[in-house]
Order: sequence, then C-alpha cells, then structure tokens
Amino acid sequence: MKTARNLTVLGIGLGISAVVGWLLLKESKRAKEVARLTIKSQIRSSEPEDFPHIVLPLEALEEKEDTALASHAADDLAKIRDIGPRFAEALAAIGITSYAQLAAQTPETLAEKLAPHVNVRAQRIRERDWIGQAERLAKR
Repeated sequence: MKTARNLTVLGIGLGISAVVGWLLLKESKRAKEVARLTIKSQIRSSEPEDFPHIVLPLEALEEKEDTALASHAADDLAKIRDIGPRFAEALAAIGITSYAQLAAQTPETLAEKLAPHVNVRAQRIRERDWIGQAERLAKR
C-alpha cells in the first residue's frame, strides 16, 4: 500500500515537472524570437522614414460623409436651444457647421468628438434634444 502511494506521488511529481519544463522551454523560445526582432525606431537614422498614410474603410466613409455634409452652407447653430457661442465654436472646430451635419450625429459620438473642446455629456445632448432641433431646422 505504501509503495503504491509512493509511486503515485512520484508519477504526479514527474508529470508536474514535465509540464513546468515544457512551459519554461516554450517561454525561452518565445524570448529568443522577440530578441531577434529589430524595431525601426531603435535603429539610429539621420532621416525620418516616411510611412504611407493608411486609410481604414470606416475613415474613408467618414471622410466622404464629412465632404458631402460640408457642401452645405454654414448655419447659425446658436439658434438651437442650449447651444451658445462656446458650443457653436466647438462644433465648428470639429467641422459641424450646418443643421444637417448636426442632425447626422448621435449624442454619444457628438459628445466624444466635442470632448477635446468642451465638456458636454451625451445625456445633456439627448435631454436638450440638439439632434432633434437640428433635424427640424434642417428641413426648413
């Protein structure tokens, strides 16, 4: 009985040591692969390397939408209740100058775009109905 228990403990110990050894070997191989990679920013060069601008599909759609909406004439966004001169300036800074452009936004994305310029929450935009007011004014 004692021998069977000893053999079981020995087997478990050997199994655990095999798994630990395999994990350590795997980690050392990964570390060697990482060490072989050379990062271009670490190479000293006198001239900065020009990288091509990558346009993701979503960015291309936003650019088309922005240029299509930019063709509208600038509207007085301060006519919308709760949008004063400060918010109107911030909207112009992010490229929103017409009621149609404002109406095309969602409160969440609008608050996110305005964040660098003014502090406004999506909840405030929703409660004060900026989007709805802009839609009604755009239809006029």
